[in-house]
This record gives sequence, structure tokens and C-alpha cells, in this order.
Amino acid sequence: MSINSIKRLSVFSTIFAFATILHGVVLAAPVPNPATTPALKTQTSSASHQISKLTNQQRLQIQIARQQRDKDIEALLNQSQTTKFKAALQSRQRIRTVLTSLDLNQDQQKKVQSILQAYNLQVKKILSSQPTSNSVGITQPTSQPITK
Repeated sequence: MSINSIKRLSVFSTIFAFATILHGVVLAAPVPNPATTPALKTQTSSASHQISKLTNQQRLQIQIARQQRDKDIEALLNQSQTTKFKAALQSRQRIRTVLTSLDLNQDQQKKVQSILQAYNLQVKKILSSQPTSNSVGITQPTSQPITK
């Protein structure tokens, strides 16, 4: 009888060991080898590419639009919400994160949503405006040909 229980225990422990090992193998993710894999490109949105290509005028326009957005939102908030809002903006938190932490009522949420939509449209308009040739430093060709 003791031999049967030892066999059962051995079979059970073997099955358990295989299940544990296979579970780890199934969940394991491959580790990229930098020597054999090409450099990974970071995924960035088209907006981040556009931001790096902005002219100074576009940057200023977006900054003014952002300041106006913040003032409009601040006008909707009560005293404690305003304090939290200003502190969060000072610590450079994302606007959506800040707004979710403020416990806005339904009316405030609707108004904030419309302010954000207007801001987003304004930024898209700024980003879609083509820079003029003078704003990027391209000069007009001279009418005199160059002679040697």
C-alpha cells in the first residue's frame, strides 16, 4: 500500500512540476537581443512630430490658447477646486488628469468639455496653418545673377 501512495505522490509532484514550469514558459515574453535586433523606433503621434516643427509664432499662439483655456476652466470652478487646479497646473500635470481629480458636477463637466473641444479645434487650426517662407528663414531670390 505504501508503494502505491509513493507512486501517486511521485506522479502528482511530476505533473505539478511540469504544470508550473510550462505555465512560466507560456507567460514568458521574449527578451530582445540588442546585438541581433535593429534599434526600436519609439512610437510617437503625428501631433508630437508637428510640435517639434512649429514656428515661434505657432508656439506662441498655442501658449496663448492654453492660457485662455485654463482661465475659462478656472472661471467655472469653486474656491477649493480652483486651488487644486492651480496647484496641479504648477506641477505640470496633464489637464485631463487634473480635471478628473476635481470632482466636477454635471454642469461643470459639460462646460469644461466644450472649452476643451474649442481649445482642440483652435490648436488644430494653428497646426494646420502653413508657415510662410519668411518665418522659416527662406529668402527671396535676388533679381541679379551671380557673376564670377
